[in-house]
Amino acid sequence: MRILAAFDKCKDSLNADELCSLSRSRIEAKFPDATVREIPQTDGGEGFASILTHSKEGRMRPVWVSDSLGRPHEVEIGVLEISSLGSGVIDFLDLPQSGTIALVEMASSVGLSDLRQEERDPWSTGTRGVGECLLKCAEWGVDAILLGIGGSSTNDMGVGALRALGARFLDEAEEPVDFPSPRTWERVESVDFSGLSSLPPVIVACDVRNPLLGENGATRRFGPQKGLLEDDLERMEAEMTAMSGKLEEAFPSVGDLRDRPGTGAAGGIGFGLSLACQVSMVEGFPLVCEWFDLESEIRACDLVLTGEGRFDSTSLQGKGPCEILRMAEKFGKKAILFAGSVEEDAVARLRQENDLVEVLEFGRPELPIEENLARGREFFADKLDEVLDSLGSPTEEKELRFRRIRRVKRLMRRLPRRSNVHRYPVLKWFSKTAYERSYLWSFRSKAILPAIFLGTWVALLPIVGIQMLVVFFIALWARANLPVIVALQWISNPITMGPIYYADYKIGMVLFGLIGIRQEPSSLLSAQTEWSTLEFSDLLDLVDTFPPMFLGGSILGISLGVLAVFLYKGLAKLYKSPTTERQ
Repeated sequence: MRILAAFDKCKDSLNADELCSLSRSRIEAKFPDATVREIPQTDGGEGFASILTHSKEGRMRPVWVSDSLGRPHEVEIGVLEISSLGSGVIDFLDLPQSGTIALVEMASSVGLSDLRQEERDPWSTGTRGVGECLLKCAEWGVDAILLGIGGSSTNDMGVGALRALGARFLDEAEEPVDFPSPRTWERVESVDFSGLSSLPPVIVACDVRNPLLGENGATRRFGPQKGLLEDDLERMEAEMTAMSGKLEEAFPSVGDLRDRPGTGAAGGIGFGLSLACQVSMVEGFPLVCEWFDLESEIRACDLVLTGEGRFDSTSLQGKGPCEILRMAEKFGKKAILFAGSVEEDAVARLRQENDLVEVLEFGRPELPIEENLARGREFFADKLDEVLDSLGSPTEEKELRFRRIRRVKRLMRRLPRRSNVHRYPVLKWFSKTAYERSYLWSFRSKAILPAIFLGTWVALLPIVGIQMLVVFFIALWARANLPVIVALQWISNPITMGPIYYADYKIGMVLFGLIGIRQEPSSLLSAQTEWSTLEFSDLLDLVDTFPPMFLGGSILGISLGVLAVFLYKGLAKLYKSPTTERQ
């Protein structure tokens, strides 16, 4: 048995490495012959730099920088050769083929977990340490910087980082404000960017799409979890608006920048850095997926174990553990997600996509949160042991359902999937939209049936060349399964296209006659036509065949689409019964 342990951290309790290592030891004790593959997950927060660097045999370099309150402390920055990343990661990050890349973790320099509870105050914290890390990378001569921005304690729009990089924030007397945190912003009268240091391109790993300001902005969406009081939200928003206005005087484009998706992540660090250097943003899980080749790892295993501290509605919005569940489901692999605490509504929404998923809570709701955090290792081990004890006796019905899923997944492997849609050049423009909409990848009936009907209809229409584009938008509109509707377009291929379009035309001409529309049959479609002697001008006559072909294709497609739906429902009904299958 081959098992993949791919855990994210349980915040303030267990890190990703600890969860993976504990899983391995428990599994090997229970199943000595099992092969366990450990792939710790990261969302850009704690462990981001070390996990990714060590996986590619890079090295960690220690540096001294300021923490979020300006105190010196030591952090580590990962450095590795770009050539070690593989072509998939290089293409994903749009890197040169050679050189070095530095991996910086925002949580290590200005992380929330490094502050005591009474120190968590976004009015006083700043991102100077992040700027100092980036400056060190530039001094080392790296060709690119990958910055993970999860787990921050700041809400300063990257102002502190800009100060470290050479920007000057001046008061009324034109004296510098040395540590420009939000508490001191009212003293800032002007900003001088003339001494700004040059940086290599910075790639920000970010899973959220929030803008800088507004109801979904940095302050209102993330401020409270960093220690910002509800009564202070309006005042903080006003201070950020005013400070961004001062920055706008030096950078007129900043107005557009404030509305850019992702600039509200990590207290607006993406906003500030975009003023100082070339910044691009990538999604965290697709990056990790490419980095570890998770698809291959999941295909090769029999069981996938993943988990995080809390499973809630935000888990469904691109977080690693939930995406691993979805990927395992695509390949028909059994997967289990462990979480310290679970929001039942989120589990219900996940089961709308796949009713075979398992989300298990290992925390004890009856105990205080402090005790759950302190005893997280014990509680997780107990729940994992329960799961391992049950692995030897799966129910027959579940096994049958998993086998059916595996067969379907094998057929769909070469089609675009949620995890790899960004790899297809034709689909790159569509990848973000497709990734965010889980219903496009659902194999429940409410997504499959419209995909079968509409996919069959479009496949028989005379619109060769734009079929894929058409079904993308139809899938969005109808909330239909994208791989299925795309696969059905191959009904019309270079071999079948001629007979299909000829049938469309004949059916359309009959219908034209029935409804009283008079149209002469095309001479080009007669048996006597010598195609070798035709000129281009003759082929223009085929335009006249489009109306009857479209009508005929619509009728033929709708008819066969309805038939395909009933056939699918009949087979599915037959296939659902274990008794029937045994017979």
